[in-house]
Amino acid sequence: MPNAYLAKGDLDAALADYNEAIRIAPNYIRAHAGRGQYFEKKGDAVAARYDYRSASATLTKLDATDTAIARRFAKDRLAALLAVAPPSAPAQKPTQGKGAAAGPSGDRKVALIIGNGAYRNVRQLDNPPRDARLIADTLRGLGFATVTLAPDLTRDSFFSALRTFGAEAEKSDWAVVYYAGHGMEVGGVNYLIPTDARLATDHDAESQAVALEQVIAAVGGARKLKLVLLDACRDNPFDKTMRRTIALKLVSKGLSNIEPEAGFMVVYAAKHGETALDGETANSPFATVLARDIREPKVEVRKLFDIVRDDVWKATNHAQQPFTYGSPPGREDFYFVAGK
Repeated sequence: MPNAYLAKGDLDAALADYNEAIRIAPNYIRAHAGRGQYFEKKGDAVAARYDYRSASATLTKLDATDTAIARRFAKDRLAALLAVAPPSAPAQKPTQGKGAAAGPSGDRKVALIIGNGAYRNVRQLDNPPRDARLIADTLRGLGFATVTLAPDLTRDSFFSALRTFGAEAEKSDWAVVYYAGHGMEVGGVNYLIPTDARLATDHDAESQAVALEQVIAAVGGARKLKLVLLDACRDNPFDKTMRRTIALKLVSKGLSNIEPEAGFMVVYAAKHGETALDGETANSPFATVLARDIREPKVEVRKLFDIVRDDVWKATNHAQQPFTYGSPPGREDFYFVAGK
């Protein structure tokens, strides 16, 4: 019906229907693609780009035909908008903080740090909020232009934080999202679990959880490094109570394998199909190692996460192995600390 309203030129009716569809199912690809078209017709390029990114981001090849068509449309329209009027670069400010986080180019770096622990309907997690604070403090110390710490996000606040960050990422060279909390795979899709989620069936994840593709979309506007860090590979907290309605299941625990598009880098705290440890200290092994290793000068980002993998593997007595999917653009090196 919303597309029919668009075809008739009844934009207000179309927007109302798209908004309602996304309110009910925030991961709904076809609604994001349609609302992007609405915003494009209204001349709101920023909003159009965000919805097109939300619709076009993909990590698997499991789409139904109509969803695949919507993704292709959104990808094509996003490319067209960027070709006509790419986001403008903000004025550069001197980098603050310990260790020169920005290289010679003065890259602008932004981060969204999420730690979900205060779950309402399943077992609470103690470490994620502490892990989030540790990583946020670390990135602030490395001179990131903005670091947004967002603990214990509900579904609506999670999507709102991603949308706000997506606009910030468009004005930046680096965009980093770190998430600690519950995560799960359903029907070939990886989901991050908001604190108010109540999943009676696996199908409820579509409407109550945050598809990893939406996080990918939020970093997608950055000009250079697009990085997502997930300390979310824990056991499914709903496993014993959630009714199974979807036959496809790629992994029995943790998150499933993904295939990011070129230019995106996604780091799991534990390899697909495996679970991450909370550890026996105030922080998880992954967060502890990451906060330490990321401060080392002159370590290029690709090598950095190889070192993080090795150090977590050693610290957990070979019980946990982080894994990196995708890679940043190949013609440039990236450093959290360029040197002294």
